[in-house]
Amino acid sequence: MKRKAVATILTVAMVASLFSGCGNKETTPASSAPAENEQSGTEEKSAAAPAEGTGELTIYYSNSTDWADPIIQEFGNETGIKVNLVQDGTSSLFARVKAEAANPQADIIWGGVIDTYRANEDLLQPYTSSEIDSLKEQAIDTDGYYTGFDMGPMVMVYNTDLVPENEAPTGWADLLDEKYKGQIACADPTSSSSSFACMMAIMQAFGTDNGKGYEFVQKLVKNLDGKILESSSGVYKGVADGEYMVGLTYEEAALRYIDSGATLGIVYPEEGTSASPSGMAIVKDCPNPENAKKFIDYLSGKDVQSQLGGIFRRSVRTDVQDPDTFKPWDEINFVEGDINWTSSHTEEFNEKWTDFVTE
Repeated sequence: MKRKAVATILTVAMVASLFSGCGNKETTPASSAPAENEQSGTEEKSAAAPAEGTGELTIYYSNSTDWADPIIQEFGNETGIKVNLVQDGTSSLFARVKAEAANPQADIIWGGVIDTYRANEDLLQPYTSSEIDSLKEQAIDTDGYYTGFDMGPMVMVYNTDLVPENEAPTGWADLLDEKYKGQIACADPTSSSSSFACMMAIMQAFGTDNGKGYEFVQKLVKNLDGKILESSSGVYKGVADGEYMVGLTYEEAALRYIDSGATLGIVYPEEGTSASPSGMAIVKDCPNPENAKKFIDYLSGKDVQSQLGGIFRRSVRTDVQDPDTFKPWDEINFVEGDINWTSSHTEEFNEKWTDFVTE
């Protein structure tokens, strides 16, 4: 694969997303979908014409079509592999993989934070990318079940027309301020992987062993005042449109909206945040494991990874630098994330969240 080709398709994708405007669905010639990692609806299509004797690959993905489809298209063009696509939210895709476990239909699942992958290891087939020596530690699963695709801190955003800069929140704790009651855009973490990642950052910032994390989340739910969004896209869109004053989201969405003209400010919480990579993995007992391995290696390669800054994402490679326009990585306060705690307490958290919401 030639780097020039990948650069071209990602540049086109970025320009297309900028012209989509704030608060509107972004479209591609083939489809229409929210530009984030939690999509609603399911889409099935073919990304490349069949090539005799080269096999097929079925990808379940939750990424935006505006940048993911061109990457997949180029992979199909370069390899001659026929690629079939199914798009939905990360949680829905894993539920589908689970339902199909006796007769797997997907080869690859791509998108959503790695916490979700760790919690679903029984559905995945171990594979170590051929690019492992060039990958950051955070992107590598020591058990080999997943590989990180990109890095991105969980952040808070605020509408600069509604919240003056000198009154902007500085940390998670500010979300409990009475002035934000009913004005916080937050997706349901039991179905949104990025919202779940935000909640795990909060839990670990305030304490997972002393009960203070759950205590904070309970107070946060009360300050949401019954307003819980169904998808992650509703967060940054809602804040950008002035429906909410502040929101919990991921860095890429915030940067992309700001670049397109939205009146948003970004907050990297002072108590600490998380930066779980988005993931990609091979489905257990999938029909086309060799083609799946090729796709993992392709996404991990420097040609694709070196272009991620152009779509507001941070590379998982040690030999690719973030754009100068990004907040320096070493200036962000990160919590000591424990993915093992997260994966082993997912069900517990979901139950408590439901209890808090229904109180």
